[in-house]
Amino acid sequence: MKLSKVLYRQHIGFMFKKHWLIQGKRVPIDTGLEESLKAKGIPVEDALEFVKEKQEPRERFEIIGPHEHIKPLDENHPDYKQRPCLTLKHTSVLLEGISQAQVLTKTIIAEDKLPHRIEELAEVSAPKAIHEGVKKAILSANVFDCEQKKLPKIKESERPAFNFPRILGISDRRRNEILTNKLLQLVEKSNDVEVTQNKYVVNEVECHSVFDKEGDLIQFQDVSGILVTSNKPLKHELSESDIPFIEIPDLYPVKHTVTLPPEHFYDENSKYPLRPSVSKKHPHTTWLHFNRTEVGNLYETPVTPTQILGRSLTHAFTVASAYAKQLHGEDVKDLPEPIHINCIQTDGQRFHFGVFELNTLNVDGTDGTKNVWYCKNDVKLYDSSRYLSGMPVLENYNPNVYGYINAFYNC
Repeated sequence: MKLSKVLYRQHIGFMFKKHWLIQGKRVPIDTGLEESLKAKGIPVEDALEFVKEKQEPRERFEIIGPHEHIKPLDENHPDYKQRPCLTLKHTSVLLEGISQAQVLTKTIIAEDKLPHRIEELAEVSAPKAIHEGVKKAILSANVFDCEQKKLPKIKESERPAFNFPRILGISDRRRNEILTNKLLQLVEKSNDVEVTQNKYVVNEVECHSVFDKEGDLIQFQDVSGILVTSNKPLKHELSESDIPFIEIPDLYPVKHTVTLPPEHFYDENSKYPLRPSVSKKHPHTTWLHFNRTEVGNLYETPVTPTQILGRSLTHAFTVASAYAKQLHGEDVKDLPEPIHINCIQTDGQRFHFGVFELNTLNVDGTDGTKNVWYCKNDVKLYDSSRYLSGMPVLENYNPNVYGYINAFYNC
């Protein structure tokens, strides 16, 4: 159809589009103004370049304060030592588990045995309201918390290459933190003021212990999820006459330092988290969190139950030995009096209770003075905590776990 004035009048939208197309192709008319300005010596600048922000070169200056330059890890680093230090960190486990931990710490084990005082306190029944609070704490940690993070990928042995959909939920670190802090809060609420005022509770504190064993320098680096300290040292009345101990095993052909990687950047001194001037500095109970997504083998194999038990023993030894070296110096060997410490390890469902008696830091060989580890392992707090048909469900709650936690706090 011929594009006429009548058509423009009848189809205003079509006319507007054509007009927009024509106007969009207009070419600016050169008025000669730019040449005349340059002839008179007046500078001409592009408007787009004029509005751009000009960045002047900045002078470098040193910040006085918390900022520190990261020093390269070479021989000039202040922590560099020529002698290698075999290090066990809180995110790693021992290859041989509890047996290797016995050899490293020179410890004999009383399995499924705890001090008589703890067993007596654990049998004391708690009010019904306390157990209801424990159940609420379990549901809060596993069901009601609003954290949504990517959980580990689901793997199936029959179909290792199949990609399952990623699940969002509560991470194991978050679950353990909520559950243990709420349990400790319930214990404090159920006790007298005189008991709670004599203790401190600190979270996420580091302990380092450096010691020699048969010519090797070994360091344990551990983190207490919760460390309860008191105004006086913990003492347990232990009768070793009628207890069958598990003696220190022979790991041959495996060496006791297997899966302990050497490091050249370390501090030769042990570290206890509280200063000697603190009145309530004496370690009482340490809580150890087993986060399966963070703790693993050096060879990336699944963590076994015996490795989890060995982790409790090395953790208790780390805290007790760091405290002993703060009291008696770095070169102490046989202690003038034993140091006791309670240890609770949990993955949020299973609890491992232990009492460690530190008698010596001379861990060479298997003869002479030995350390003692009393333990009761693998006590389940519940079977399942989840949503079932849209409702929160807690199955097979075990009240004995709270009894042991309360006994550890009051012993």
